Order: sequence, then structure tokens, then C-alpha cells
Amino acid sequence: MSAEILLRSGRIRTLAGASASLEGEAGAGRVDEAMLVRGDRIVATGTDAEMRALAAADAQVVDLAGRTVLPGFIDAHTHVELTAMSRHFWIDVRGESRADILGRIRAHAAATEPGTWAIYQATFGADLPTLDELDAAAPRHPVAVRWSMHKFIVNRAALDVSGVDESTVPAPGMRLQRDDAGRLNGVIEEGWDLLAAPVPAEEELRPALAETLASLFLSHGVTTVHEIVASRAGAGALCDIAETQGPRIGLNYTVAPGHQALVDRVPDASLLGIATRRPRARAWVQGLKIFMDGGRDGAFRSNDGGRDVLAHDPAERWGLLTRLYPTLVDELATAARLGIRVMTHAIGDLSQEIAVSAVEQVRARHPELDLRMRIEHFFNESTGTRRLERLVAAGGIAVPNPGFVFAEPDDPARRQPQGATKYALATLRRIQGVIPGNSDTAGAQPFTTNPWFTMQCMVLLRNRSGLEITPGEQVDLAAALRAFTVDAAWATGQEDEKGSLEPGKLADFSVIDADPFGVDLDRLDTIGTVATVIGGAVAFGELP
Repeated sequence: MSAEILLRSGRIRTLAGASASLEGEAGAGRVDEAMLVRGDRIVATGTDAEMRALAAADAQVVDLAGRTVLPGFIDAHTHVELTAMSRHFWIDVRGESRADILGRIRAHAAATEPGTWAIYQATFGADLPTLDELDAAAPRHPVAVRWSMHKFIVNRAALDVSGVDESTVPAPGMRLQRDDAGRLNGVIEEGWDLLAAPVPAEEELRPALAETLASLFLSHGVTTVHEIVASRAGAGALCDIAETQGPRIGLNYTVAPGHQALVDRVPDASLLGIATRRPRARAWVQGLKIFMDGGRDGAFRSNDGGRDVLAHDPAERWGLLTRLYPTLVDELATAARLGIRVMTHAIGDLSQEIAVSAVEQVRARHPELDLRMRIEHFFNESTGTRRLERLVAAGGIAVPNPGFVFAEPDDPARRQPQGATKYALATLRRIQGVIPGNSDTAGAQPFTTNPWFTMQCMVLLRNRSGLEITPGEQVDLAAALRAFTVDAAWATGQEDEKGSLEPGKLADFSVIDADPFGVDLDRLDTIGTVATVIGGAVAFGELP
């Protein structure tokens, strides 16, 4: 077969020249008719005649028949391994009632040997059974039911086998909830590592990871994912899969304390080869993740429903702060000196202030460095723009999660925190210019792995009930497309290789069954992928 592929008679949306300063379809950059690929690189785009003149006589010719070609989508933050666990090792109860979940638990307990673990994946805000209800349904089986990776509930059998009791002192960033009498109520925040739940071996994980990558990512045109590593076994399996059947995978290791932390301190990162990563490889170590606080309930916030938390609540309820400001400054400065990219998880306004101030300090110490230090979840909630403006001025990047809008409650009084603006994407685009596309799912919302779903969230800002959450803060389709292409490439430091279809860049692209600018915005998530191509080779579907 020829080393060249000529795609002709199509709509090649190159995203070259894409700009936040341009309105409407113009913001998505240049559109061409044909594209020539040689090996794993793009040679050129242009008219059919121009590309035919450049192509070798034996080039494979693909007649697109008017179909649209897009740059391969880039997911800048996701949890492939945990999503695979929820699909292949745990029991899916998303959308089920409390009674139905209890029925599933009783049936599983009746059909398995005592002592057998049962883990259930629910979703944000689900009405889950209580500790007593779990005990009654499965008194001799360890049971855990997950709202998300940040919060879950277990029965007494799970606590007992894990060695967790009233005297247990959790590590920084974790919380064991208690009832009014001070007894454990089974709800654990940020503490999955406390459980003695079974962990699959690498050979067990590999097929589950391969299926998840194929069905949730490749099938939607995703050619690069940035994984938050959950285990060394998972990292090894993901590297093997990336080298043989894609997509490209950048690995991000969590620094202790934090979920599935595999790095004890930032200087240890050099031992993982992060400073000498291979960005052109199919799998590489991208950088580090640092947790500043917990999830929605464990966020380090200054107020709750108008109440001054720091002044009126005990420290136990302040939010799950993992480290102090000087510690984060030292970690970020060390990473900067080593050339390591860092993403800092910070949800609450107080943890975000710590993160922004730390980035400012590192910028002051190293003004010569191109830091691009990310703050994950920044601007999911906001009460103004001053902190964002400071972050951007210091060279940092806000990375919100627009797909989370789907889970926002209808009642504004139930949204966290009360009074905050949620997902102010138009404001973010105006100040920062980029919105790095990502799914950030660990099983609670696996559908966000489809970039078209998250782009639909960006242009509509509606929850699962169809309620518009923040009127006026939607972005247009061109901005949504940039989010998962040029913006995500820039946020991960790979803009020279990916994000647009331009000469010399990697031949990572997808062929889709409809031009997005001809599809109703509330049907974007129905766009289908005809083929996903990575480095010039088909990884999903087939070229027409």
C-alpha cells in the first residue's frame, strides 16, 4: 500500500487560523477541499487539483463525497482506568432508585460467597442507601456505592475488612463522615484508598481499558487522551494499548496526598522520566497532578449558603485541604525548574486563591519559563473575574469542566456554592482566549467522553432537565470545536504537533457523518464518526 493518502472532495475543517477573536463559523479557521497525508504526517491541504498534483501516482485516494474531516479531538483531562472499572468490574446503577439499588445489592449478596466485594457506580446527586440499609441488604458482604470518585458510601462489612473504625484518623484531604452522635455513617470523601477493595492485575485491566478507549473515545474521534493515572498496572496497560491500537495517551501522576497518589513528592517525578518525556510517542508521561481540596462537597470554600465557613464552622467542615500555601509554592517551583507540567485540582474559592497565588509566586521567580500551569475546575463556579485575570497574567490556565453542567440541580438553592455563577464560558473565553476541552469522568458521567456531548453542553449550558443554567454565558460552536482541538493542544503544550490540520503536523483526524455547522445545536451529540485516524492509520471505523 502507498505511504500516501489523498482525501478529496470533502470539507476539511483544518482549524488552521482558528481564533477566539472571530465570530461564528469563521472562528473555526480555514476550510479546504482535500488533504494529502504521507506516513504519519500531513503534507498539505487545499483544492482537489492542488493535492492531486502533489500526490504520488500510487497514493491511496479516499473520496469523501462531501463528508467533513476534523482534527483529532484531544481530551485534556480524563480518568480512563476508573471509567473502565465502572464498566467492567463494578455494577452500574446510574439512574436507578434507592429501592432498585438495594434490590440489586440483596440479589448479589444472595448469589455470591460471604466476603465477596460488591462495588456499585451511581452518579452525582443520586439518592443512595444509608449505612443501615446497606447492612440490612448485605450484612456479610463488603459493599461500596459511589456517587463519584470523590464521595461514596460503604457498609460496616466494608469498613471492618478495610480496618476503618471510630479511631481511624484519615490522611490529609480525606474525611470520614459521622452522624449526630459522632459515629461513622459510612460516607467517605476522597478516601477510596482507605478501602481494601480488590484491585485488578494488569492482564485483567488491559482488555477493559482497550474496550473503554475504543467505545468511548476512538468512536467519537478522540485521538489523544490525558489520563490521570490510577495505578501502575493501569499505566502499563494503557501504554501497551496506545502503542498498538491507540489513542495517544499522556500520563499524569498524582502527588501525595491525593487520589491514587503514585509520587511521594515533586522531586521524585524525575525518577518517572517526566523531565525527559517523549511528546511524539504514542504514550508518554505528561506531568503531575496536585490536589488542593476535594470534590464538590469537599471543596475548600469561604462560604456555604451565605454563612462564613471559617468563622462559624469547625475546621473539620472547612473543606478537604491537602496542603498549605507554602507547600504548593515549593512544589510548583520545583516542577518548573525540572520542566514538569503540573495540573492543580482546586474547586473552592479558598483553594483556588492558594493555587493562583502559588502560580504568581512561581512566575515571579521564573519569568523566563513558559509555565502553562493549569488549575483544574477553575471557573466552574465564580463570583467575579479578578482571580481569573491574575491567573492569566501569571501564565496559568483555567481548565473548567463544561460537561458537569448536565448534573446541576434545577433548584438554584441546591447548587454549590449558592450565589456563584456557574460555567461562565463566554467570560472565560473573553479573558483567557482558550477553553481546554475535557471529559473529566471517572464513571459517574461516562457520556462526557463524547466531545460532541460536552460541546453541546458548552453551546447550550443546560442540565439534564433541559434547564438553562447560566443564560448569556454560552459559547458558539466554533469556540466549542476549538476547545477540543487547538485549545486542548495548547493547554497541554502540544500545539506544534496537534490541534489543527496543517503541514508537518501529525495525521490525527476524524471523518464524520455530518458537518457540525449544519446540525441543530441540541443534536450535536448525535454526530457520528465514520473513521478515526491516528498517525495516518485507521484506529476506528474505515475510510470511505
